[in-house]
Amino acid sequence: MHLKDVLSKCKELDYPITASALYVAGLKNGFLIRKEKGKSLEFNKEKFFEWLNKAKAKIPEGWVTVNQLHSILNISLSQAYILIKLPESNAKKIGAGKGVFYVDPERIKAIIKERENQHKEQW
Repeated sequence: MHLKDVLSKCKELDYPITASALYVAGLKNGFLIRKEKGKSLEFNKEKFFEWLNKAKAKIPEGWVTVNQLHSILNISLSQAYILIKLPESNAKKIGAGKGVFYVDPERIKAIIKERENQHKEQW
């Protein structure tokens, strides 16, 4: 495996990255594996393309981060995190590495409204 080949493939696929960042991402995401105690690395193409697709993922239009969500809906940050953890929120973690959670604020508004209606007293 030649790091230069992988770097040029990243550049070709419109994801420029430095050699050191690629090396760290490779070890972290399992597409670069150290062979025994030697200096050579084993390259896993499947895991590389999985990582690259995650890294290049586009944010759906209108979706916001959790921090933006709490400002838009005027709710606490902890409440925003609780809401995005619900399966019906359809929140997505986008980006390489740790990633960032993105969510559709309209969906969260609907969840909040539904929860409010569940807790109303029926007279």
